[in-house]
Amino acid sequence: METIQNNIRQYRKLKGLTQWDVARHLGFNSIDRISKWEHGKQYPHVTNLILMAELFSVHAEELYSEIKTNQE
Repeated sequence: METIQNNIRQYRKLKGLTQWDVARHLGFNSIDRISKWEHGKQYPHVTNLILMAELFSVHAEELYSEIKTNQE
């Protein structure tokens, strides 16, 4: 399985947030999904991608560099 490149961890850390902080913001009871996203094992649902982007104060395409590349 190929790793999905993303910037979720970097933006989370820039905001001073833990995986638990992000999980709670998204309404999750564990960090499992956040960890899988950060390690490139899964993509978040578009709703969660948008909520994370808002939480980190960035555009959603900044969380996944391949999204930006595909739009150009």
